[in-house]
Amino acid sequence: MKFLVRHRVVKIEKRADDYMKYQKNGVVQKLRVIFLNVIWLSLPLQDSFAQPIENDSELLNGERQYNLFCAECHEGALLEAPQRAAFELYSPERILDALESGSMATSGMALTRQQKRDVAYYLTGEKYNETQTQVASFDCEPTISSSRSAKGVVSWNGWGGGSGNTRHLASEMILNKNNVDQLELKWAFAFPDATRARSQPVVTSDLTFVGSQEGTIYALDNSNGCPWWTFNADSEVRGSVFVDVDEHGVPARLLFGDFAGKAYAIDAQTGDLLWKTEVHQHPQATITGSVIAHNNLVIVPVSSLEVLLAARVGYSCCSFRGAVVALSISTGEILWRTYTTEEPSPTIMSTAGVQQFGPSGAPIWSSPTIDEQRNLVYVGTGENYSSPANDYSDAVLALDLADGEIVWAAQLTKDDAWNGACSRNTPNCPEEDGPDYDIGASPILTRDESGREIILAGQKSGMVYALDPSNNGALIWEQRVGSGGTMGGIHYGMSSSDKKLFVGVSDLPTNNPYNVGPAHPGIHALRLSTGEFVWRNDLPDKCEQSRFLCWQGISAAVTSTPDLVFAGGLDGILRAFDTDTGDILWETNTRQNFGIRNGIEARGGSIEADGPVIVDGRVYISSGYEKWAEAPGNVLLVYSINGE
Repeated sequence: MKFLVRHRVVKIEKRADDYMKYQKNGVVQKLRVIFLNVIWLSLPLQDSFAQPIENDSELLNGERQYNLFCAECHEGALLEAPQRAAFELYSPERILDALESGSMATSGMALTRQQKRDVAYYLTGEKYNETQTQVASFDCEPTISSSRSAKGVVSWNGWGGGSGNTRHLASEMILNKNNVDQLELKWAFAFPDATRARSQPVVTSDLTFVGSQEGTIYALDNSNGCPWWTFNADSEVRGSVFVDVDEHGVPARLLFGDFAGKAYAIDAQTGDLLWKTEVHQHPQATITGSVIAHNNLVIVPVSSLEVLLAARVGYSCCSFRGAVVALSISTGEILWRTYTTEEPSPTIMSTAGVQQFGPSGAPIWSSPTIDEQRNLVYVGTGENYSSPANDYSDAVLALDLADGEIVWAAQLTKDDAWNGACSRNTPNCPEEDGPDYDIGASPILTRDESGREIILAGQKSGMVYALDPSNNGALIWEQRVGSGGTMGGIHYGMSSSDKKLFVGVSDLPTNNPYNVGPAHPGIHALRLSTGEFVWRNDLPDKCEQSRFLCWQGISAAVTSTPDLVFAGGLDGILRAFDTDTGDILWETNTRQNFGIRNGIEARGGSIEADGPVIVDGRVYISSGYEKWAEAPGNVLLVYSINGE
C-alpha cells in the first residue's frame, strides 16, 4: 500500500535532482541538501493526513491531473514557477482561484471544476470549502478618526520614492550610523491567503498604503498597522501604489495596476473605486511594475505571462507586445498606447508543427521614470519572446509624454529573443536562444557630482550603464558588477545619491551560458561620474538547512540615505550598510515566524523584489516570495529606533 507521505518524499527527491540540473558547480551539493530537507520538514503532522492514496479517488485523480498539467513546471523544470513545497502553505481555495481566474487559468482550461478541486486537494491535503476563507481580525483601532481626512505629507511615493526613481532620501536625518543598530520591530502586518509579500508600501505621515497577493489594498495606520479602510482589486497587486494629492497636498487618489492587466484609481480617503481600465488587449497581459503619474497622466508599464506559456509544445508563440499606456488621471480613459514591437505576423512552423509568430515580447516589468524638463518618460524593456529580435528589446526607451512617440532607444543587448521553452529545450525556443537579459530595474534619472544629468540602467547581465539624456541616450560609461544570470545580475533596483550609485547584485547560480566572470552577490558602490568602484561587499553565506532555496544575493531593490544603504536578501536578511565603506552596521533575519498578527500567522521569507522604504526613522520591508523555490512569507515589517 502506498501512502501520501511517501509519495511526497519520492516527488521531492525527484524535484531536488531536477533542480540541480539548473545549478552551477559550487552550490550544487548545498542546494540538493536544501531541497532534500523538504522530505522531513514538509511531512504532515496529523496522522489523518497520511492516508492510503489508493483508497481516495479524489487524491488519485488530483495526482493524475497534477502530473499531466502542472508537474512539468512545478517539479523544478521551470524555475520561475512556485515549487512543490510552497503549495503546502496554500489553501485549496487559493489554488482553485489560480486555476480558474488567476495566473494558471490557461492551464486550468483543460480541467473540469472537479478536477481542479482534486488537484487542490492533492497539493494541500485539504478539501475545497466554498465557505472557508482566511479572515483577518484586529484587536486594535486606527488612531485616525473616520471623521477627518488623512492629511499627512506623502513621505515616500511610488516605486522610487520621488522624482527620478533614485530610491534615495537625502532628507532622512533620524536614522544614522550612530543609532541604526538600535532598530527593533515596531509592528508587523500579516496578509491573509498569501505566500508572498510583493507590493512595496507607500508611506504618508498618517498612513501606509500597500497591496497584496489576494488583491486587497490596505490603508494602515502608521502607528500600529491597523486598517483604516480596504479595497479589493480583481487580482494580485504587485507594484507600489502612487498617491495623487490635491491642491492642498492632501492624498486624493491612489493609482495602481493589478496582475490581470487592469489599472485603477481609488479614493485615498475612503478606498472607493473611482475608475478601472483594462490597459492591453492580450489575454496574458499583466502589470507587475508600479505606475507613475505626471500632470494629468497615469503612465502604466505592461508585461506578460506569455513568456512562460511558450514552454508548452502546442503553444503558438508568440503574440504579446510590450507596451506603455497613458491614461487620464481623472477618468481612466486611454490617451495613448505605445508598443515595443510591431504587430506579430506568421513566421515559421515549429518542429512540433505549430505556427509561430513574431516579433513579440519586449515587456516592461518595472516603473517608468519621468523627465519633466524634456517632457519624456523612460522605461526599460525585456527580451523578445520570438524571432525576429527587434531594436527595442533589452533597451532604455524615451517616449514623448504628449503622444507616446518613441523619441530614442538605447539598446543594451542585441538579438535577445528567449522564452521558457529555451530552458526546457522544447520547440518554441527562438533561433537566437538569447541570454534573457531584461532591464528589470527602473531607470534612474539624476545628476552626478558636476551637475551633469545622467540615466542609470541596471541589467540582469550584471552590467550598469550610464546614458546621456541630452544626447539620445548615448553611452557615458559602463561597468560590470556581477556575472549576470536569469535572476540577475542586477534584478530589481539600484539607488543613487549625488555621488554614488549603490547596486544590489543577485548572481544566483543558474545555467545561463552568457554569464561572465565570478559571481559577486552583495552590494557595490560606484562613483556616479565615472562608474569606478568605491567599495564592494560580497556578502557571506548565512543560510541554514531549509526546505526552500537560500542564497545571499540581493535581488530586491536597495534604498539609501546620506549615511546608510538598506538591502534585503534572498536569504531573508535585511541589512544596513555604511555608505562610505560598505561595512554592515545592522542586520536582522526576516525569515522567521512573527507569531499571530491581526489573527493570522505571520511568516517572513525571501526578500525578492521590492526594496526597503525609509520614512522618519522607520524602515518598512515586505518579506516572503515563493517563486524560484524561495521561502514563502506573508508579512509587512516596520522597524524603528528601540521599536518606538
